[in-house]
Amino acid sequence: MSYISDFQNAVNDVLGLSKTIRIKYYNTSFGAGSYYDDDVTLTQSGSNLWISGVILPITNKFGSNDAVLLEQGKILTNDTKLYIQGSMNTSGTLKIGLGSYTNMSGCEYSIIPEGITTWSVNGSPIVKKLYVRYLPTGSLIGE
Repeated sequence: MSYISDFQNAVNDVLGLSKTIRIKYYNTSFGAGSYYDDDVTLTQSGSNLWISGVILPITNKFGSNDAVLLEQGKILTNDTKLYIQGSMNTSGTLKIGLGSYTNMSGCEYSIIPEGITTWSVNGSPIVKKLYVRYLPTGSLIGE
């Protein structure tokens, strides 16, 4: 075994001891003949993807990445940090549910695109950090 696969296995072990996370991917379509950019319809693409991840609060420790993004107004103090496996697809329109399989109501989040960071070893993505924001209504616009 190489040290990259050893490291990836260790990260997966840590992520496996954490919270259950549901990822829902969506296809985006715009209203036919509409001149308005807010006429968007989202339809779920495929089935839910269940993974494990580590959930942490935002900290404003001076000099940290969290503090810089807070100062820039890109994240809020009540947002959440989420660490997942580095190979997970986080592009496109998606919604994240934090919690168990049976209790997903009221815990829906959207990704803040400016806060996605991936750490790689020799080009292999190992772990990914996401900033997510709570969706008070539980749904994305157009869903």
